[in-house]
Amino acid sequence: MAELKEVFEMVTKQTEPEQDSWKRQEERHRRTSRNRRIGAIAVVAAMLAVAALVFVVSRPKEENGVANQPSGGPSSQVNGIPPLGGQIIGLDGSPIQQIQLLGGSGFALSPDGTTIAYVSRYGGVKLVGVSGGNEATLVNGYTKTNVGDAMNHVSWSPDGTQIAYAWNGEIYVMAADGSHKQQLTHTATGKGSYYPVFSPDGSTIAYWSGSSTGEDGGPKDAQIFTIPATGGTPTRLTNDAQHNIEPAWSPDGTQIVFKHGWGLGVVNADGSGLHDISDVRMGPWAPAWSPDGTKIAFLVFDGSERAIDGGPLLQVRYVTLANRKVTRLPVRVETDLNGPQWTTDTTLLVNRYD
Repeated sequence: MAELKEVFEMVTKQTEPEQDSWKRQEERHRRTSRNRRIGAIAVVAAMLAVAALVFVVSRPKEENGVANQPSGGPSSQVNGIPPLGGQIIGLDGSPIQQIQLLGGSGFALSPDGTTIAYVSRYGGVKLVGVSGGNEATLVNGYTKTNVGDAMNHVSWSPDGTQIAYAWNGEIYVMAADGSHKQQLTHTATGKGSYYPVFSPDGSTIAYWSGSSTGEDGGPKDAQIFTIPATGGTPTRLTNDAQHNIEPAWSPDGTQIVFKHGWGLGVVNADGSGLHDISDVRMGPWAPAWSPDGTKIAFLVFDGSERAIDGGPLLQVRYVTLANRKVTRLPVRVETDLNGPQWTTDTTLLVNRYD
């Protein structure tokens, strides 16, 4: 019996330590498992934090309601500080592409979409690539030139080989490289001819002519004319007491829209059928007809404030001809010399202020 008791005590003493060891080992497993879960949660949280940081850094910034555009090609980022510069925009005002523009006005995109012709701040004619390179001066602006309202303008021929422009009160045409300058008009003393635009087939140039006084809104004797692009006898299309300025052709070349007093006038290319587009008032400036003929974009003076340099700000709007509905875009430009230009049926090139 003594031997049996001794064996029992030995077994009992050996068993209790093993049970304590199991308990300690089980506790270690619990701690290890808990630590692993905490570590996993920390890793996931760190990954989410990094992802959020990348999103904040890389997302387009919005300043003054204008989002930065992706880089690449001719686009560059919008800085959000007026003036915003050249942009191709949608009909809701959203920027689609940023265009590198230099100082000046009256920007006109070439038919192939690679080059901008514009009037320099001194009244000359310059070219610049849409990405900012290949700048060239075609007409020097340091001598006499047009100084009044709605006078300066450049226009590409449909095939991109010629540019029409106004210089010192006359209409000229030159090759797109600045050579072969030809004076088309010979206006009477005290008057001038301004704001030339090529017809869609390139055969004719429309313009306005009137007193060279620089009267705000255009002189009262301003009328719309056309002249062959190769030179010849002008044809007068309007003859009334309104100031008729800033013509633009319909895409089929059968009509011309223009600022008609404080409305938007349309006349047939032969001078017949003059009428105003109803529901367009408040002095619509610099009209431009869409390529599909369904809409006309124009500018309206925004008298609420001025640009940083004191120039007038104008809102960009368009009228849908089928129902005469006028749509206002959340876009402003500085001066009427920065009229909109259609690049497609649903996009416009503007020299955007804000």
